[in-house]
Amino acid sequence: MQTCRTQTRGRLTLAILTACIVLAPAFLNAQNDWPQLLSGPRRSGNVPDLTLPTNLGLARAIPMTDAIFTSPVVSDGMVYVLDGSGVVFAVDTDTLDVRWKFETRGGLGNCNNVASPAVVGDYLHVGTTAGYYYVLDKRTGALVKEIDCEEPIYSAPAVGKDRVYFATLGARVYCLDPDHKQHWTWDFVTEVVDFHGNRWSGMDWLEARQDRVTWR
Repeated sequence: MQTCRTQTRGRLTLAILTACIVLAPAFLNAQNDWPQLLSGPRRSGNVPDLTLPTNLGLARAIPMTDAIFTSPVVSDGMVYVLDGSGVVFAVDTDTLDVRWKFETRGGLGNCNNVASPAVVGDYLHVGTTAGYYYVLDKRTGALVKEIDCEEPIYSAPAVGKDRVYFATLGARVYCLDPDHKQHWTWDFVTEVVDFHGNRWSGMDWLEARQDRVTWR
């Protein structure tokens, strides 16, 4: 499997401890689920009724395949985390064992993943820098759906009212059901900018605008 480690980091066994795994198992229960980035779709991270234990300590160090640039999510006694090389790990909060892992695809382009996953119902949603979006069974890690978005995904999915929303680097927004059914897509470049060429081609932008573009 391809990774994006630097030469120095590549010689090390990477044991990254997520914040959730450090916490006492009593804290990680169904009442304290953290299903998406910063807890909710507003991205506030504001959970006034939640109290962290004061006796934090190392419970276990779990080796991943690469560095971790994403935030873990917690649901029904499981912690889910995506590492830099696009491998998803599911960790049991009681035993701290890895229950399953899933390797996303994309070759050399699947690196430095920064989009945190999200849990909705029985499903885990994951976007990657390789441009693939995944819906997995959160209990088993089985693939439910793979969507080829054809451009990187750097933003974490936002979940609200039984819908999942995510955006690609090219400013395309997707709306899905939890189990992967696609409701709609919205394209900022075509709808607002009114550009219908190759958005990654400077020549196409120059031809459409007939004036200066950033690369010229």
